[in-house]
Amino acid sequence: MTWFAPPRHPSSPDARGALVRVLSADRGRTAGAGVYLSGRRLLTCAHVINAALGLRSLSPHNPGKITLDVSFPVRSASELHPARLVAWIPPRSPQFGPVADGSLEWDGDLAVLELDAEPPPPVGPVRWLEMEHGQRVRAWYGGGQPFSYADARVGAYDGRICYLDGQLSGAAVDEGYSGGPLWSVTDEAVVGLVMGRITAPDGALSAQHTVRRSWGLGWQSVLWELARVGAAPDGRRNGARERPTATLAEAESVRDMMVGPLHGLLGDPRARADHATVLAAQLALRAPADGSAPTVEELAGLLSTTERALPTLTESLAAKVADDPRGRAELDRLLALGRLTEAARLLSVAEHRALTGKLEHLTQDDPGLLPRAATAALPYVDLPRSLQAARLAPSAVPAVVHELEGWSGDGSPVPEETPRLPALLRVVEYVAAGTSGELARQALREWSGRVAARLGIHASALQERRGDADRWSRRAAPTGVRLLVELDRSATDPADHYRCSVWRLRPDGSPARVASESDRPRDGREIARLIREVAGGAEGAEDGVALVAVSVPPDALELALDEWDGAGTDEYIPAPLGEDFHLVLRCPRIRRRSRTGPADLRRRWNARHHSDILLADHRIGGRAGLIGLLKTTHRDTARVLVQGSSEHRGELLPVCLVMGVPVVLWDRASPGPAGGGRLDALAPHGPVDELPERVRHFRVRAYADQAVSARPALVWEDAGMPLPDELQLADPSEGTERTG
Repeated sequence: MTWFAPPRHPSSPDARGALVRVLSADRGRTAGAGVYLSGRRLLTCAHVINAALGLRSLSPHNPGKITLDVSFPVRSASELHPARLVAWIPPRSPQFGPVADGSLEWDGDLAVLELDAEPPPPVGPVRWLEMEHGQRVRAWYGGGQPFSYADARVGAYDGRICYLDGQLSGAAVDEGYSGGPLWSVTDEAVVGLVMGRITAPDGALSAQHTVRRSWGLGWQSVLWELARVGAAPDGRRNGARERPTATLAEAESVRDMMVGPLHGLLGDPRARADHATVLAAQLALRAPADGSAPTVEELAGLLSTTERALPTLTESLAAKVADDPRGRAELDRLLALGRLTEAARLLSVAEHRALTGKLEHLTQDDPGLLPRAATAALPYVDLPRSLQAARLAPSAVPAVVHELEGWSGDGSPVPEETPRLPALLRVVEYVAAGTSGELARQALREWSGRVAARLGIHASALQERRGDADRWSRRAAPTGVRLLVELDRSATDPADHYRCSVWRLRPDGSPARVASESDRPRDGREIARLIREVAGGAEGAEDGVALVAVSVPPDALELALDEWDGAGTDEYIPAPLGEDFHLVLRCPRIRRRSRTGPADLRRRWNARHHSDILLADHRIGGRAGLIGLLKTTHRDTARVLVQGSSEHRGELLPVCLVMGVPVVLWDRASPGPAGGGRLDALAPHGPVDELPERVRHFRVRAYADQAVSARPALVWEDAGMPLPDELQLADPSEGTERTG
């Protein structure tokens, strides 16, 4: 038994809490076993998948996007869950060729399945440890019957495959055991997977025959295979990982290199015992109560293989070395080595618990805060899918934090070769700046400061990023009501009449339907009055200028809806929509004509403060020339100024929208190439987020001065605002609904 021992869990005394039964495609038999990894992912053998599908057992061909039923024997053998194949590592020979039928051993042979949702309790992940020669292990039949256990001993393990020898009593590994966990009874952890058995030849059994010998893959081999295809349990799936996946030899080297700094920091056995006891308590491990200390080598092994062990230990060591430059240098060495391992993670157990609690609380009140902050903090990164939506559920926060912990650090310069600010801390600073609660902001910044100090990040680097976040929050703060309007018409509607629906965006970014007037066509004046009524009656109407984003059909991009006057018959002053609101256009029907449209829009929108404006006039080379530029030198361009005749604009505007350009400006009254410069007063090259207000000022002057003939039109596709056709729409026949 090692100094660090796993906790005793009465509801899961062995690996059966994670055992998976893989059924055949016809659900008529047990094809094999598997083991629950974490989240929604399961691990089994590729030949188990082949057997379930009725294919040749050792076929290397990927069966594709197939779904099989699985169950969890610890819960119910009859409660089935569909699981999709998401990673395939085919059986292969040591020479990376096909495996012949009748072969006694092979490499690879793994498959990862994904459930629709995380399995319910008591199903849970198990602890994994490296396999060692001599370990006593236990396996179970895929059905999970308690009597089906088969005990064996690791007779040989060469770092590739292991041979298991069973006693001549009890059950033996047989068909249906493959893919199941090998549970180390002494270490109370899974150390590998069952792969197959070595049977005696046909004929009479003799004392010279191999009896009850099976074989499997040790955890080291399994982890190497999974990491090779990007399917390791803690691995990132989007290719943006800061550190490369380490091979088994590299992981062992990291563990050995940790011994030196640990000797420098915890060479005294009494100090090592104190810190190790605290560490064990934080990791929910058992530690001896006799005052003994683990060896430095054992502590290094724990730090290199156990999630959050390293940052948790360095959290208690940081105060010890605060005034000791040599100690701080050793701590920095330890942290640098930790970045080479998958297990270390960024945050300690306490830091992670505190952050997830704070973010879950904030997300409950404002589901859009974390996605908005992450988008602004990491503008050049393809964020996880959960952060690409406008809203985030509190239950998704732990997974988002886990994902962001592994992202690359801040690319900005740092003083004195100190560590870069991790991406997660930058996001936290933006969340703090974006929250409206002073206490919440202070708590997040204190948390960020403590983590930065532990990591050795220079205070000026943190303050600089904090200043960036403050400037973003001031620029991004909503200045008024935000409305989404959808216009549509049918072939039988009168000319210049449209059916109209209106939504108001709540502060968290979620939509509230406030008017559904799609039951009959209306003219521009009626629609303008409706918009004015909704905007004027919404909460916060007195706080600045409202943004009105109008979704129009493709043939209505040149519509003069900014000139629609919503003033009542008894009002003295005209009220064109373009004067009173930040009136912008959207055209989802064109946008939907690209499979990569949503990703292109997010990428360009996130780069809007850093990319230059592109002038699309008669010199650009028409449609083909614009496409070429937006695919190459202007791949991240967020603003396009279209100049030219109506025919020229009709050719180029759809290109901009289909290719995800979020900000497109043009003069709908331009006579042609000679009309260039008519919008110079708008300062198209100026700060992008102030462009809607500059357009509104221009319109006020243009409507009052007949000498100004330009009429600006602005497409403004805020990636954080849902489009009307993305909302859950009510049936227009149900009538008009109004909310406050």
